[in-house]
Amino acid sequence: MRFKTMKDVIDYSKKLHGGLSERYAELEQLTTSERVQLMLDYLQRHERHLAETLSQYEDGAAKGVMDTWLQYTPEFHLDDLLAKARDASLDKVDELVATALEIDDCMVKIYADIVENSDLDDIKDVARSLMQLENNEEHSIARSAFRLNDL
Repeated sequence: MRFKTMKDVIDYSKKLHGGLSERYAELEQLTTSERVQLMLDYLQRHERHLAETLSQYEDGAAKGVMDTWLQYTPEFHLDDLLAKARDASLDKVDELVATALEIDDCMVKIYADIVENSDLDDIKDVARSLMQLENNEEHSIARSAFRLNDL
């Protein structure tokens, strides 16, 4: 998908995180590993929270910023990222976490590309804020995986 406005970027992100939440919930039913189930439950809740946070962010953002057209629009395909989650290994927590972090990195790259290629400070600020949100969530996933390994 090619984005048009900052609102399109946030809508794409909400769809991705909502879809990931659904995928992780489906995968949780397919595995017999208790640790993997716990991690999938965490990831499902984590992605749902991100989708909700993005909705709140969009609701609170200035309409002018959300409706700003982006000159450079990175292209990522939602279905490819959701397929990556669907095809994640259910054998080991570490492999599952690596897949989740790889998907999050794709979103960080989208936001970083917008920061790098935008001339407008307001757009850069929004993209930086979204990038920080993703980075914080990546750290949260890593901490949760670490704690799960201690069980």
